[in-house]
Amino acid sequence: MISVVIPTRNRLESLNRVLDSLYKQALKPKEIIIIDSSDQAFTTKDLITPPNTINLILERSTPSVCEQRNIGIKLSSNPIILLSDDDLVFEEEYTLTLYDYLKKNPSKKAVSGIILEKNTKDEWAYANEISDVKLIYNWFFGLSIFSDLSKSKRGNILVNRIKTKLSNKGNQISKAGWPIFVNWNKDENDFPFFSLMGAMIRKPEEDLFDPVFVFNGIGDNYDACIKLGFNITILKKTKAFHHKEITNRISPKEGFYYRTSALHYILLNNSNFSSSNRLFLLWSLIGVLIPNFLKMNTEMIKYNLILIFRILFKKNLYQQETLNNIST
Repeated sequence: MISVVIPTRNRLESLNRVLDSLYKQALKPKEIIIIDSSDQAFTTKDLITPPNTINLILERSTPSVCEQRNIGIKLSSNPIILLSDDDLVFEEEYTLTLYDYLKKNPSKKAVSGIILEKNTKDEWAYANEISDVKLIYNWFFGLSIFSDLSKSKRGNILVNRIKTKLSNKGNQISKAGWPIFVNWNKDENDFPFFSLMGAMIRKPEEDLFDPVFVFNGIGDNYDACIKLGFNITILKKTKAFHHKEITNRISPKEGFYYRTSALHYILLNNSNFSSSNRLFLLWSLIGVLIPNFLKMNTEMIKYNLILIFRILFKKNLYQQETLNNIST
């Protein structure tokens, strides 16, 4: 009934943790497909032994999380696939709940539980708290807002108007292309796109992930969600825990650079967006640039100026000639 696809690289301990979590599911998968690109290849002897009912498949690949996922999806023998990162732990009812949802909603292509991460208070949380000042600033510049406004306190007249406006519009994409996800008040919440690290999907006929996103797969979820209809349901009571592994993870500053480059690539190459969206993306980068100038954060200033230049002259990082220059 269910296949699980896990791309992995140099994270054996973390991989075994997610496997243990999958072996304990109330609805166990029929097969788990691991696509390994580690420097030193794993063998099945390195992995914890599955129950007899689960077929464990281990394949090798070159390092590219998008290619690894595509390979795993092609190898899967079931029409329903759980996409899993190698640093998650799932609640025992996770696969059962998601599978039942897709069965009851045949028009839906993708569903996910809520992905919890440790916040600054060392608590498992699904959305960041946002100050009123940052809310106004991000709204003005069209930057990301990822916060549960139903839990936030009332502010002054301006703040309350912005909160009401955002809540009424619902979960959306800003004109710059950044996510504005503020409504989490239902058990089932729809989002244009969401991280697919713990999503269950119907098996696509074509490659879901664009291998152009070679840098740690940053940007792949946005692109894949567009292919899935830009409509992902999140089941708030169904939880997975993201044990954010350090191995293979780039710095937040580099992540911003590659994520923005990926967004620019999507704005250039997808019919859902136009030149006006790219202008708003430039405006949003001015919003990022201002506080970094005030802090004299030279690395972020450099990244922003490079991004602004590339957007102005349509020289995207992910264009083939740029990728070739980087590789050489």
